[in-house]
Amino acid sequence: MMSSKWSTNTYKRHGICKMSTAGALILCSLVQLSIGQNSCRTPDNRNGNCISIHNCPRLLTLIQQRPLPAEDRIFAQKSQCRGGTGQAPHVCCTPNDSVSGNVQIPTPASTAAGAGGEGVILPSAPRCGQAAIGDRIYNGNDTLLDEFAWMVLLEYAKGSSKPQINCAGSLINQRYVLTAAHCLTGAILQASGKLVSVRLGEYDKSKPIDCIGNDCADPIVTMGIEESIPHPEYDDSSSNRQNDIGLIRLDRVVTYSDFIKPVCLPSALGLQPSIRTGTNLIVAGWGRTLNSRQSDIKQKLYIPLNDFEQCSQKFAAKRVHLSTSQLCVGGKFTEDSCDGDSGGPLMMGEDATNYAIVGIVSFGNKCGLEGWPGIYTKVSDYEDWIRSTLRP
Repeated sequence: MMSSKWSTNTYKRHGICKMSTAGALILCSLVQLSIGQNSCRTPDNRNGNCISIHNCPRLLTLIQQRPLPAEDRIFAQKSQCRGGTGQAPHVCCTPNDSVSGNVQIPTPASTAAGAGGEGVILPSAPRCGQAAIGDRIYNGNDTLLDEFAWMVLLEYAKGSSKPQINCAGSLINQRYVLTAAHCLTGAILQASGKLVSVRLGEYDKSKPIDCIGNDCADPIVTMGIEESIPHPEYDDSSSNRQNDIGLIRLDRVVTYSDFIKPVCLPSALGLQPSIRTGTNLIVAGWGRTLNSRQSDIKQKLYIPLNDFEQCSQKFAAKRVHLSTSQLCVGGKFTEDSCDGDSGGPLMMGEDATNYAIVGIVSFGNKCGLEGWPGIYTKVSDYEDWIRSTLRP
């Protein structure tokens, strides 16, 4: 599937264009393996057992590739079997490729509202940024229901009008959402009205309950805003968009689930502030596509980090002066973020098991123009500010 985002406003961001193969990863659970039962044949004609993919390292490693090669995706799909033991999805796994015993991975714990202190607790891996595997190995470009479960939508309203979605953000703990400063102050409030709510656990905006086949998500959760906190040095009138980062304090404690989880900050995964040029990163959102103003279904795109010096010189020709606290990403024709994705996450995976938010969608020279990268706020440079701003 291929689409792209375009904008008539040079400094308004962002939607996703080209969809990439969905691999996936382990979700926490206690899994019991029963070796020797439910015999099957693998696609390469070997004897195996029908077990949980969580207990078959060979196949689990296979589908963690980014992007997932077509031949490996086909092999994984043909490996699926029925009536297996342990947590779904089930695959035919040879005894030499499986692990025995109990496999237990911690999950984000749910915290009752009113327990106190949740606002300053930032989770660390594996309790943040967990990748999703869903109940089956999905084909091609499908985004999983629980993929990037930290992503939220920001809703704005003028007076008594129905709330409209104009930005995105990322849940970082049970009280705070990380987003762009320009989603919290300035021109967007004049155009869209007051920020009134945050929508969590969303996948398909057009449906009250999201399902893929027989797999359905929990109902979405809408929460109010206690406080909007743009970075104090952000200037909405500046074309440079430096310090384009902000926090939203929700009006109550979030209860984590399979469809609502926090993302890791870079330090939680031990990621270095500097990322090598050419590294493939992931941007996701519901923004503009070639066919519509916004996408109903959450989309994702793999895009490379660009050389900062070259990018900075290019934008300087437009009288936009970038700082080292910004990232230049993408720049390939039709592959970009765009209208509606502002404030959303640019992500990097740690062995595709846990993700960290390394950037925040900020602005660009329109969308999807050849040779013009999108500009993202570099999250690692603002971790001290984030931590000092959080309160219980």
